[in-house]
Amino acid sequence: MTINRSALRSLTCLFLTLVVGSSSGLHAQPASTVAHWTAVAAPADLNAPGAQWIKVEGRRHKFVAAVFQPHGGGPFPVVVLLPGSSGLHMGHVALAQDISSFGFVVVVGCWQSGAAPRPNPICSEAPPQAAWQADPAANSGKELLAAARALPGARAERIGVYGLSRGGHAALWAASTGANVQAVVVDAPAHRPRVTPVPPSTLDVVAGLAAPTLLLHGTADPSAPVELSREYEREARALGKPVVAVYFEGVGHQVTLPPVEGEAESLAAARRGTQARARRQAIAFFREHLLK
Repeated sequence: MTINRSALRSLTCLFLTLVVGSSSGLHAQPASTVAHWTAVAAPADLNAPGAQWIKVEGRRHKFVAAVFQPHGGGPFPVVVLLPGSSGLHMGHVALAQDISSFGFVVVVGCWQSGAAPRPNPICSEAPPQAAWQADPAANSGKELLAAARALPGARAERIGVYGLSRGGHAALWAASTGANVQAVVVDAPAHRPRVTPVPPSTLDVVAGLAAPTLLLHGTADPSAPVELSREYEREARALGKPVVAVYFEGVGHQVTLPPVEGEAESLAAARRGTQARARRQAIAFFREHLLK
């Protein structure tokens, strides 16, 4: 069966109900993650060529997301991209578009509203920071993963999750608490985010990690200390988890994104020299584990 982008455009009034089991050893969870979605107009500042926009409706919150479909006939494996504390921005949308060109349906969306006290307005209906701090297992983007499984052209059994910074914390929590993903990539994961109160660490649930996982981290990261990824890698390996770690000497926060405004020139230069390579490694990892 061949399903292309026009199929997604035609689903303006269609709602899908998806049930994906989820559980956590640390937090009481509902028996399942339920999400409905419908097509919506693109946010004014994030209208990218080829993007189809949806709003996912969970039990208590709503999640705006862009969907990119690769060219050709499906079905295709899926990657769900979870941004960091700033919420959804064009850099994340461009990254999703790039990943999709390698043969993936990609969903990039608001899994949380953004860092307090200035949440991202595009993500205003997503869970607030306080909800994620209190219970990361229940607020880790599982609604987006659930919705992604039944998108037109998607292979529901081949799902990857890609988290950046705070989204890396969410990706590891989702993968370790029942999200049933087949590959995980995290870029500069915030294992113990610098917020008060501090949410539970990714180490608290590493025993539940089953999917092959790629850790990417710059050694000069001023926001998410690389030592925490090294600690996570050691613990995961000690438990026999399929974790691969790549560290980028002298690079700052989020090695697969371009330099940001205000970044020190030494860090920006190091990032420019490694960003393409880091992104290729992330995509190659998904291709290895999802194109089966």
